[in-house]
Amino acid sequence: MIEPGQSITLESLPAIVSAHAVWLESDGRDGTQASLAGALLLRADLEGVDLTRADLREVNLGGAKLQHAILRGANLERARLSAANLRNADLEGANLNGAHLQNAILASACLRGVDLAPADLELANLSKADLTDALLQKAILRQVDLRGATLTGADLTRVDLQEANLHNAVFNRVNFQATKLTGQDFSQCSFVEANLQKVRMENTTLTQVNFTKADLRNAKLSGADFYKVIFDEADLRGADLRRAVGISQKVLEPAVTDEKTILRD
Repeated sequence: MIEPGQSITLESLPAIVSAHAVWLESDGRDGTQASLAGALLLRADLEGVDLTRADLREVNLGGAKLQHAILRGANLERARLSAANLRNADLEGANLNGAHLQNAILASACLRGVDLAPADLELANLSKADLTDALLQKAILRQVDLRGATLTGADLTRVDLQEANLHNAVFNRVNFQATKLTGQDFSQCSFVEANLQKVRMENTTLTQVNFTKADLRNAKLSGADFYKVIFDEADLRGADLRRAVGISQKVLEPAVTDEKTILRD
């Protein structure tokens, strides 16, 4: 067992993980809660370990192997996880506020309810990840792979999604209010009941997108491609649709519009 004040090394990790397992199993009566705060553990092998509710603040796990790891409710605030492999990891309810996850692999990971506001995920692989109810305000998601990811109920206000791969992602009930998404490709994405008030989606590809019951009031949508879009009960009052492709009276018929909805130049 690691004694208080003893430095944490890669060699000491098995003992820490073992003591934490006892702590979890005994509901805190025995063992010791894992505290790796501030430790330098580059390329550590923690594949499949259970570090539920562990203290991992500011830990440096760059390049670490964390596939299938269980990190539910763990405190990873400002942790450095650049290029770490977290494929299929369970991070539900974890605190990743301000974490560094550039180039990290989070494919098929569970990130339900995580706090990633703000965090740097540039070039990360989040394909098929579950980000339901995640907090991602102001997060850096440049060139992120979000193909097939689920972001239902997530807060994505003011995120940076430049050059992200968003094909077939689910953004149902997300909050994108007043966020700049100009030029993005959201082909085959779903925005059911999403908050897109005042969003900027000029020249955006929105082919086969489902906007059922989405709030698009005062959205900037000029030049967007709406091929085979679904607008059932979508609120387009005050929206700017000038130069939009695929827009017709028939397409807009199921939507809510008003005299301030701009359809032509």
